[in-house]
Amino acid sequence: MSFLPDEHNIGADGIKIRTFFGVLFVVFAMGMMALLTVVGAPFALRMSVFLPAWISMLSLLQARQGTCVFLAGRGACSTEMDTQRIEDPERRLFFQQRAGRIHLQAMVLVTVSILIPWRVPLGG
Repeated sequence: MSFLPDEHNIGADGIKIRTFFGVLFVVFAMGMMALLTVVGAPFALRMSVFLPAWISMLSLLQARQGTCVFLAGRGACSTEMDTQRIEDPERRLFFQQRAGRIHLQAMVLVTVSILIPWRVPLGG
């Protein structure tokens, strides 16, 4: 069985919530990054931006794909008032694979976005 790329395991409310938190954490991460850069914080301290940046990227990618990685991991989808287990094993696997890709994309994008502008110092 084939599933459409626009199939979701969350509804419109879930997408709006993830978009809101994604934007909120982007603003927080950018402010934190700017502050740590201006004060000349050491590289190790500047890496603390990774967590809020990762949360923001993960939230925005989940909203874009319409897939909650937590629900996909549990093999469930959201309904009007609750969650419901996905009975079809192929559909469950589809969402689990999509969730894995979302995690990978978020990690790569955040790692690149943090390391490129702040080049790791090369000694001396």
